[in-house]
Amino acid sequence: MKKALTLAAVAILTVSIAAVAADKPKSSAAGEKTATGTIAKVDSASKSLTVTDSKGTSWTFLWNDSTRILGGELKEGATVQVGYTEGDGKMWATWIRAGETGK
Repeated sequence: MKKALTLAAVAILTVSIAAVAADKPKSSAAGEKTATGTIAKVDSASKSLTVTDSKGTSWTFLWNDSTRILGGELKEGATVQVGYTEGDGKMWATWIRAGETGK
């Protein structure tokens, strides 16, 4: 009985650690897309971020107070992953993960 309880506790702990380690933002908005690349420009005053991917394609994302900023600092040259929706002809970031993106 003691062995079964110990195994159950270890299984619960393992699942919990895996869930926390994943820490990947979930798509909560309908039509959310993602983009991955390198930050080419950050404008904190206008809350805009320009990202360039490995093919040279650039996107400009806007964020607001409800945007979740995860990981490291938003600075030029940093690797970034952005979850976004499109509206009013603009791309609005729902979350931004700076640093290792886990490609």
